[in-house]
Formats: sequence, structure tokens, C-alpha cells
Amino acid sequence: MEAFRSRLGPLPSWVVRGIGDDAACLESPSPDLDLVWTTDTQREGVHFRWDWLSPEEVGYRSFVINASDVIAKGGTPYAALVAIGIPAGFSEKKLMDLYEGISEGSREFSCPVVGGDISRSRGDFNVVLSLLGTVPKGFFAVRGGLKAGDVLYLVGRPGLARAGYMAMIAGRGDEEGFREAVRTFRRPRTFRDWPGVFGSFDGITATMDTSDGLGQAVWEMASESRVTIRLAFPDGWIGHLREPAERLAVDPFRLAWEGGEDYDIVAGVSRDLEREFVERAGKMLGSTRDSVIRIGEVIESGNSPVECRNSGGIWETLKGEGFDHTRI
Repeated sequence: MEAFRSRLGPLPSWVVRGIGDDAACLESPSPDLDLVWTTDTQREGVHFRWDWLSPEEVGYRSFVINASDVIAKGGTPYAALVAIGIPAGFSEKKLMDLYEGISEGSREFSCPVVGGDISRSRGDFNVVLSLLGTVPKGFFAVRGGLKAGDVLYLVGRPGLARAGYMAMIAGRGDEEGFREAVRTFRRPRTFRDWPGVFGSFDGITATMDTSDGLGQAVWEMASESRVTIRLAFPDGWIGHLREPAERLAVDPFRLAWEGGEDYDIVAGVSRDLEREFVERAGKMLGSTRDSVIRIGEVIESGNSPVECRNSGGIWETLKGEGFDHTRI
């Protein structure tokens, strides 16, 4: 037990009891806050392969993908639990290296790991992390909050993780032209400052991260809101995908639309606060290479949840393709 404690670091004073008991005990956060709770998994052979990722990278990824769900809702990570299934023959060093990656995520988001579980697995390795966060009371950004008249923004650089994944599948991950894409897949980022900038911002009506693909996020937001999103992408919005798409001989739009694990944020914004949203988001991004991209508008109803103009100027359905967790 001490080996795990030492890697995860000291706990803050509001943790009454952390690792080492049957359950963790935390002091209650402020009554002005709501709680946000999420969980996500990294499974060997489904989300990663050991010849692609180091144990530290798997551990770090497991933390970031959960932090992204909380952050996209305007929440601040508060505390985490981790459960690990270990197959026979899994080395102790590999496990400790994995916890070093989890610890890195914990430090980055100032979010302590307060407990969890380790058990044997009859299958492949898996790590399940559950993360508790806080959001200002009344400001949880649901995915189904879009209203007619809202505008839709994407914050990030879509498609790079998918390009990196495809390069590694093809055995080309070490090529110079794929290095940024592969790095994006191996070391995902999320917008740590989003809660401070937008956690109490009245202009956001709905949000969702793009962990399962931009297309799926847009489709889900439109469907849950019972509105139609009419997309209009600006020129050059996927210029960063030109080289990897050419090397892979794939359509850069498909990389951006269908690819997942980018952890960008799609946000519905009230039109009257659009300018303020863009200014805030731009300051948040600073000198990073991410962008604030206006990708569409919301109308009350159309022919489908998501539409895009074809070459003839006709609005056609654009399917919300992405990763489907129910497809076995």
C-alpha cells in the first residue's frame, strides 16, 4: 500500500481518509457548488496497445480522459478513484510505472487519487478511473441545452489523434510527418483552464467533448436538444491535417469529423454573447496551436439533426459518425 501512496503523493487536508481504508472520506465542498461525477476506461486491445504506449502514458491517459469529461461541463476535478485489472504475469515495475502516469495527471489537475481497487484479470489489462468534480451551482452544461438561434463553436484541433492512431496501425508512427499526430494520440490534452473561464459564463448553452468524434458530439447535442444544427465550416479549419491526410491517402474531413480521442470541446453559445465567448476562449488558448472555430448555427427544425450544404447549395444530412461503444 505504501508503494502506491508514495507515487501518488501527499493528500490535501480536506481528505479525511484516503488510500488504505475500505472507502475514502472527503470533506464536503462548498454549498455553492454542485458535484460532477464521471468514469472512463482504458482497455488493452481496445483503447491502446503496449507496443504503442508506455505504462506511464496509459496511466496519464486514464486520468486526462476523465478530467476532460468534467472540464467540458465547466467543472473542476476534485478527487479520483482508480480500479485496475491485472492479467497473469504483469510485472510490478510496469504497474508502478503506470501509477507514475496516473500521479502526473493527478498533480496536473490538482486532483488527488483517494483510493481504488486492484484485482486479477482473466483477460487483458484494464484501468477504470472514476473522477469527482465540482461546478458552480446551476451552471452544469448539459449536452441537450441548444436553442434555436445559438451558434456552435469547436475549440481545439480536430482529427490529429485519429491520424496518429491510423499511422501506428499502419506501422508508420515513427515517420517525421506523423510525429505531432502520434504525440496527440499518446499524450491527450484537455483545456485545464476552461472551468475558470467558462464555469460561470451565462453564454454557454450546451457542451460536449469530442472523445468519440466531432461528428458524434454534434449529432448527440442536436438530437438531445431536439433541434437542427446547420454546419458551415470556415476555410482552412483543418489545414493542420493536410500533411498526415496526404500521407495516409485519406480525406482530411473524415479524419476531423469521424476521429475521436482529440478531447476538443464543442460548445453551443448564445448569439448575443458570441463575441465575449470568442474573446474569452482566445485568451484561454493563448499561444497554443488550438483554435476557436465557428462551425454552425442552430435552427428549430430541419430535415435531420445535422445538416450541411452540398455543392448545389442544398442542405443534406451529415451523419454523426464516430466511435460506437455499443458495437461489439
